[in-house]
Amino acid sequence: MSARPAANDQVWPSGEQLDVARILKDNASACYQCEQARGPGCNTKSGVCSKSPETTAIQDHITWLCMQFAATALKDRTKVTDEQLVLFNRAIFTTLTNVNFDDDALMRYADDLTAELANLGVKGVQKSAAEARATLNEFGLAHRLHKFGQTLGGLRETVIYGIRGAAAYADHTFVLAGLEPVRKETWMNVEAMAELSKDDLSVDTLLGLVLKVGEANFGIMAALDKAHNDALGQPSFAPVNTRPVEGKCILITGHDMDDLRKLLEQCEPRGVNVFTHGEMIPAHAYPALRKYKCLAGNFGTSWRNQRKEFPLFPGPVLFTTNCIMPPRDDYKHRVFTTGRVGFPGLTHVENGEFEPAIKAALEAPGYTKADVEAANAESPLLVGAMHAEVLSHAGKILELIGAGKLRHIIFIGGCDGSTPGRNYFSDLAEAVPDDCLILTGACGRYRINRVKDYGDIEGIPRLLDVGQCNDVFSAIKIAVALSEATGLAVNDLPLSLCVSWFEQKAVAVLLTLLHLGIRNIRLGPSLPRFLTPDALGVLADKFALKPTNNGDAKADLADMLAGEH
Repeated sequence: MSARPAANDQVWPSGEQLDVARILKDNASACYQCEQARGPGCNTKSGVCSKSPETTAIQDHITWLCMQFAATALKDRTKVTDEQLVLFNRAIFTTLTNVNFDDDALMRYADDLTAELANLGVKGVQKSAAEARATLNEFGLAHRLHKFGQTLGGLRETVIYGIRGAAAYADHTFVLAGLEPVRKETWMNVEAMAELSKDDLSVDTLLGLVLKVGEANFGIMAALDKAHNDALGQPSFAPVNTRPVEGKCILITGHDMDDLRKLLEQCEPRGVNVFTHGEMIPAHAYPALRKYKCLAGNFGTSWRNQRKEFPLFPGPVLFTTNCIMPPRDDYKHRVFTTGRVGFPGLTHVENGEFEPAIKAALEAPGYTKADVEAANAESPLLVGAMHAEVLSHAGKILELIGAGKLRHIIFIGGCDGSTPGRNYFSDLAEAVPDDCLILTGACGRYRINRVKDYGDIEGIPRLLDVGQCNDVFSAIKIAVALSEATGLAVNDLPLSLCVSWFEQKAVAVLLTLLHLGIRNIRLGPSLPRFLTPDALGVLADKFALKPTNNGDAKADLADMLAGEH
């Protein structure tokens, strides 16, 4: 079946329709979660991320159990406890890309969901680990596409993956502020998941669920933004050291700022320096974190490079939240996980008790004086351009716009990945004229934050790092404030969004932007396999989505500057 053309007649690099019959015939539990899936899906010995078909089957089983829980919960909300609501959210979180590869840990979530369904009066859903692994396609995407077709099936998956991404942000909020700030939004995701348990959903109904999940995620991101600011102080511009610092050291990656705070508290009296990695670099913007002398800097780049970068770090690595890749044998012994992260054979620590990781840091070589002297000179990276900091300069920004000194603002960021064509984003950033600002965020920042020295426009840095992927909320706040100040609709602002895709949090962010009515978003360089060409055609027609232009960044830039956002 050929792809349905989008209304804008551009070619989307989304591949062919999935060969559902072949996958079902092979009884393979194919994974289609991320943009990096190859062929008919990652369904042979392991996926691109090294996830096994058995792990995929268990995650699909958890997703099905969450649907059953959601449908049951809506029959009588008064019977659902807070603990059950949190379990639903956290179980969904564990099914994200690169969160948990530990089948035993995943089955504990499945068992807990089964037990809570029994408490709510639902019997007969118990499935052992062996059964879940044996019935590889029973709950998988190929089964669902076979049942619902490429258009409805693809739209259903878009909703599922959006819920998964929103669940990650909700879990971060639980850690900092509990369930209450996101109770309403968590129930909205329960409602959307319950709808997906029905067989007779139309395209219009599914588009409504797309926007519902986007609305829920917007509320969750707002709550998480407040929770971060309440707990850690208002972020502000801060330079981040990228050079070695002599002494014992530990590296923290993922997204969890509360884990970082606890680690800093425990490392400061022990003389252990803490380096951030990946999506933890915005931590340096928060006053409650950068007050610690042991917060020494940032090491490395995005998650995709960890297997070549981590062997070079002379201390242990602590994974929070997600973005773990199967560790190489030469550093596996010094990798620790916490929270929802899991991988077989690694040491898992809970409740902020990081002594095992700190002990490993004290036993590791750490950085020597020779390491410091041999390091290449690098300029610090600037972080902290969250909404309050940027809007404190709103008068100057508006003055520059009015004087014609600031022509355009372009957001270039999102999830990083290793698929071909991602040089598009660095090419785009390098080509942006000096009278334009660039907003960036998420691990896609590492594609552009070392491309060149971007300089400033009369004191306003041209490259503004708005924070983690959830901090796209800051970019939204900035856009809304500019809209109110100029009297222009957001879609009429000199503002363009060019977003790199990889996994489910990117889906949740996209759905949020669609909920807010933002159009003409460019996505690329390729799209995840679950988003079938037919489903993509529906979304492109409805929301004026655009593909990155076959890697031609300069052509896209010309369109953006001409007002074709």
